[in-house]
Amino acid sequence: MEYEERFEQAVRVTGVGLFVNLGLTIFKLFAGVLGNSAAMVADAVHSLSDFLTDIVVIFGFKIARKPVDESHNYGHGKIETLSASLVGLMLLVVAGQILLYGLRKTLLFVEGGTLEQPALIALYAALLSVISKELMYHYTILQARKINSMALTANAWHHRSDAFSSLCTLAGIGAAIFLGGKWVVLDPLMAVFLSFIILKVALKIFHSSLNELIEASLDEETEGEIRQIIRKTEGVKALSNVKTRRIGNNIAVDVRIKVDNALDVGEANRISIHVEHNLKKAFGPYTYVLVKAEPYEREPGGNPEDGQIPEHPINPEKHEICLRKQTD
Repeated sequence: MEYEERFEQAVRVTGVGLFVNLGLTIFKLFAGVLGNSAAMVADAVHSLSDFLTDIVVIFGFKIARKPVDESHNYGHGKIETLSASLVGLMLLVVAGQILLYGLRKTLLFVEGGTLEQPALIALYAALLSVISKELMYHYTILQARKINSMALTANAWHHRSDAFSSLCTLAGIGAAIFLGGKWVVLDPLMAVFLSFIILKVALKIFHSSLNELIEASLDEETEGEIRQIIRKTEGVKALSNVKTRRIGNNIAVDVRIKVDNALDVGEANRISIHVEHNLKKAFGPYTYVLVKAEPYEREPGGNPEDGQIPEHPINPEKHEICLRKQTD
């Protein structure tokens, strides 16, 4: 998928969610207040956070789509990551608000206070929310996987967290309406329960995006794949100092390779270009690759005729450490 097309698709998907969330927020808040449901009011606040999140994500995509310029040599991909982190942060705030709201109502009941029984309109609003938000989750996560977007994936889980919260709300309101009496307390208790569900999703999203913003390395599986691709490139005798990070939707790789010390500069450069080409073929054309070729000095006992030469002919781990001492 082309770069511009990717961002247009992301904005389109998020725009659909924005209008759904706006409609749900208004209806659920109305149903919560009119239907005397603490859980539904809390659920309405969650939908409001979804609406605000959609605005943040659309704004992030609009900036992230800007091309490389003089002041942003690696593009604006980090804006997409920043948007994802803001989604996570908003979810954390919402989870805290819902938790306090539910606890306040529950404590009121425990201390002998009276809780009003929810009305049927609150039940209908919860049912509508469960169906619509689950449909939005499936629609958004499908598009997120197609364009490989962290921000869109975060927003998809935001939709699902709202579906889960509405499901809990539905159960609490249903029990409070049809069982009555002391079961009315299930309404605020469901608000407390759903706050923990939202909290878990928020921490996962926030942790992932924060790691990217502070330049954390890629996961071990991806780094292993990168090393394997480099090792299999013809002419590469060994590799060291592999550094990786993510820039928005793309990844960056910085590596030192060892080539035959009998090669001239032009031949060594061609091997470096092959490494770059192979990595971009595997991880996309917008992968940032920096390859530095250095002469390979084989220690006694090595076998230069090996079909796939490891990072060191005797001890790969020891060799990589030695290379770091020589080149750092």
